[in-house]
Amino acid sequence: MMRPKALFKNLTPVALCFCLAGCASMPDNLLVMPANYLSAREQQMRKYSTTDEKKVIQASAGALQDLGFTIDKSEMDLGMVVSSKNSTAVSAGQVTAALTADAACVVFGCYTNLYGKTDKTQKIEASVMVNSALAKDSTVVRVKFQTVVWNVQGQVSRFETIKDPKIYQDFFERVSKSIFLEEQKI
Repeated sequence: MMRPKALFKNLTPVALCFCLAGCASMPDNLLVMPANYLSAREQQMRKYSTTDEKKVIQASAGALQDLGFTIDKSEMDLGMVVSSKNSTAVSAGQVTAALTADAACVVFGCYTNLYGKTDKTQKIEASVMVNSALAKDSTVVRVKFQTVVWNVQGQVSRFETIKDPKIYQDFFERVSKSIFLEEQKI
């Protein structure tokens, strides 16, 4: 059995840690949504006047394939489709600027490897969620496009949500056409 003095000596650091942890505070804006949250959400969602979730999921998967995506995962029961496509991320301007800066640095006797940090490849991922429980007599589709960019050295240089409205418009136009054609049996 431990003596009270030894017990006090062992528990003091633990008690101090608990006291310091209790003093930590959360940032004021922790639970505040970004200013553009609602507009981004509106861009990512559409409502279709059908309750046939399977038809909407199939139309969404077809639209993604039309846009060049490969279906990675699909769960009809959950109303989810995940897809991706790979493409180049090379920018001639970025490469030229990096090579010029590296060459200038060599002339002045310093070393940088800005070319090694230039973008090389990217993977664009699309996630689709279909839910008929969100609206009465209709189905809601939400799609989110994200990109992961790797540099020349194979390191992830960027991961971001794509905000370009054109890609969302193209996707939803294709889904709308597919649903219309399916309903008209064309």
